[in-house]
Amino acid sequence: MSETENVRRYSPVHFAKSPARVQARTGWEVALEYEDEADGPFLVDLSHMGKWDVQGESLATLRPAGLVIPVESELCTLTEAYLINLIKWNWAVIWHFSPAMPDFAEHPAFTNVTEAYALLALLGKETFSVLEKVTNLDLLSHGRKPPFFLMGPVLHTRSQVAVLSTERPAVLVACSRGYGQSAAEALLDAGGEWGLRPGGEDRFTGWLKGYFAGRDKEE
Repeated sequence: MSETENVRRYSPVHFAKSPARVQARTGWEVALEYEDEADGPFLVDLSHMGKWDVQGESLATLRPAGLVIPVESELCTLTEAYLINLIKWNWAVIWHFSPAMPDFAEHPAFTNVTEAYALLALLGKETFSVLEKVTNLDLLSHGRKPPFFLMGPVLHTRSQVAVLSTERPAVLVACSRGYGQSAAEALLDAGGEWGLRPGGEDRFTGWLKGYFAGRDKEE
């Protein structure tokens, strides 16, 4: 057994519902599906997924996983495996939709901050109604085209927010690990009137596949 397999990692978020299917992955126990998920909307714990800070004076020259770091702070590069955003000229963030080490892991400009943040996905048609109750960020601005990225308060906590789509509603919210459990509970409470419930990782990966399949058809 490798050293990585011996390490136990724990999400900062724990739902009251028991998962129906789980998978052990690089030290994490990942909930793939929860009992009685029904049709959503869903709150999905993605805290196990890879998160990286990129810092330096030459971000424009870097090509993490062969991708370009956006040159404007609200723009996102979104693929089925990565979301990349520029926070400011010398700081970018990467969310890697897998906890596995990416090919840039050993580069000195990249710092693994996976366990420093909770990461939650809100999926489903009432996503923006739920978020209107917990943040004053303008997530439905006509001047912004998804995917886009904002910094600001969610539940009065400094957060990173990525609006992936408004047509197929999906938003990612990251906050410091210590606020993860409180954020999850407050979001479920805010979404109670619309039936917001825990969803497994399969809900998010299924959303990604459907989103990119839809874009391919449109093109």
